[in-house]
Amino acid sequence: MVYEARQSPKLNYLLASACLALSILGFAAAGVIPTQSGSSPLVGWAIVGACFAAAFVFARRAMGGAVEARIDERGVYARRLGPAPVPWDEINGFQVLAAGIQRIARFGRSGPSARTFGINTTFYDRGIDDLVATVRQYRPDLIDGSDRL
Repeated sequence: MVYEARQSPKLNYLLASACLALSILGFAAAGVIPTQSGSSPLVGWAIVGACFAAAFVFARRAMGGAVEARIDERGVYARRLGPAPVPWDEINGFQVLAAGIQRIARFGRSGPSARTFGINTTFYDRGIDDLVATVRQYRPDLIDGSDRL
């Protein structure tokens, strides 16, 4: 079994749409179109600009198909850690953290870079259950029951 996760296109398109819909607030409430209520067009355009920028970021994530996290026989790869996976022999701990709707897999690391690192599966197309099952397959010694939510 190989765990390979990408940004969730469905969720990111939904978030981009929500940002575009929110930009209407800039037009209506904050006053891109000046009214007698003392609205400020500058504030309105700032809201519109911020919403369009956020929508662009979410749309770009939705269209990008890059692998964000991968777990296989070589180890654990997270895009933000660099191009090479962290080998299994450098991983000495595993824990699942739940914070609100977020699910984060936290890995303890030994060796030259003895820092913990995590993979937040909240916005990925594959969730925490698949990740835990893959870790269980390759390193059952890391699973002690604390990974249950």
